[in-house]
Order: sequence, then structure tokens, then C-alpha cells
Amino acid sequence: MAIHVTIGKNKVPVTAEKDIDLESAVLFRPFQDWRQAWESEEKKHGDAALHLKSIHIQSVDQFSSGKIGFIKFKADAELPESGKSVPGITFMRGGSISVLLVLKTEKSNHPDQLIFTLQPRVPVPAFQFPELPAGMLDGDGQFAGKAAEEIKEETGLEIKEDELIDMTELAYGKEFRGVYPSPDEFLRLFVCEKTLSEKDIKSLEGKLTGLRDHGESITLKIVQLQEAWKQSPDAKLLASLALYDALKREQKL
Repeated sequence: MAIHVTIGKNKVPVTAEKDIDLESAVLFRPFQDWRQAWESEEKKHGDAALHLKSIHIQSVDQFSSGKIGFIKFKADAELPESGKSVPGITFMRGGSISVLLVLKTEKSNHPDQLIFTLQPRVPVPAFQFPELPAGMLDGDGQFAGKAAEEIKEETGLEIKEDELIDMTELAYGKEFRGVYPSPDEFLRLFVCEKTLSEKDIKSLEGKLTGLRDHGESITLKIVQLQEAWKQSPDAKLLASLALYDALKREQKL
């Protein structure tokens, strides 16, 4: 079975492996966002734009709720001037957010601290992988609202949306959707500077959080901001620290 999807100037044939619901797959929000981005690139480059000939959806993974979480497809695309194919295998998971939660105290000589979450990450594999609070976007564009929701779920802290600063927007405006750890996904990186008492900060260490009915098992860890890069290889953390430092130097934070 094949359906034709209008992408830019062309109606592109889209096929799928057996038992894949093709109609649902092409309506997956990240796929629709990708389609719109392709059209924008096509307009920008005119006759030099890549020629998209076909798409074959190889697999679809769903969450327990039934919603699509990931799709993998192969796009047959070629350079217009030579007709040579370009790599087109795509693992599509959509966007996600993470939050650099900087904890301060009223004491000026007390070092700023961060919250890490420790949780099992099978692909790594690591049973307690240290990383920033993070979550996937649901496609409604409410980045700050989703970030606040994830902080509450993963740390138990109530954060108002107006306390969150989108560092990716400060750095890149509307030019990019976020930062890209790989071509398959983008990240919106937020920072929140929160002042708490030393007692409240200490109470977070070792706290068990997460949505147990969603299979989450999260433990909190408090680390010094200046030492955080040594304690985790998390790309979200390292990119956030780099943007945080750069925006501070530019006096945008």
C-alpha cells in the first residue's frame, strides 16, 4: 500500500512495512513538522533543493498509552545537480526539553548547585544515569509549560512558567527549533535559578521521585554547578552549561 503526501512541490509516495498503520504514521506530529520544515528548505534553496522521491516507513513504536513515540523511515532523496543519493535514514522522535535547575541560597559565599536525576537508562546501559530533568515535547508548542510539568514530576518542585528561561530561544531566536545532539532530534534548553534554604536543598538529596505507574524510578542528586561537567556525560547538561555561560557573558541572563 502507498499513499501520496504533498511535500513542497511534489506528491511523494509513502509506503510502509506490513502491519504499520500508514495513515497514523504520516499524521505523527514530528513527521508533519518535518514535512513543513522540508517545504521551507525547498523554498529557500529553489532549484538547488534536494529532490525527495519517496519515503518508506520501516518501523513504528508506540507508548503504553497507544500514542506513537518513534518512527523510523528511509527517504530516497538526491542532489539535483548530480542525481546522487544522500543519506536518508531517519529515526524520528520529535523534540524534547531539559532544565538546568540552578539552586541558590541567601548566603553569598555558598556555591550554586544543580539537581541531577539518577534513573535507569537501558540503551547506555546504566542503572543510575546522571542527567538533567528532561522530557519529550507533545507538539503543542508550550515549551515552558512542558518544562514546568517535567520539573514537578521528576523533582517534586513547583516551578512557575515565568521562572523558566528558554536559553535556546535567547541564543537562536526563531532560526532553529533548538539544539541538535543528532540530526534526528532537537532540544529546548531551559534554565531556572531558584533560591532555597540550605535545609530545603539538603532535603532533595536522595529523594525518590518519578511517575511509578509510568515505569519511572528517579533519585535526585545535588551537585555543585562548577563541578557538574565532571560528574555526567549527559549532552543536555554539557550544552546547557555552555549556553548558560555564554549568555551570562553576553549579559542576556
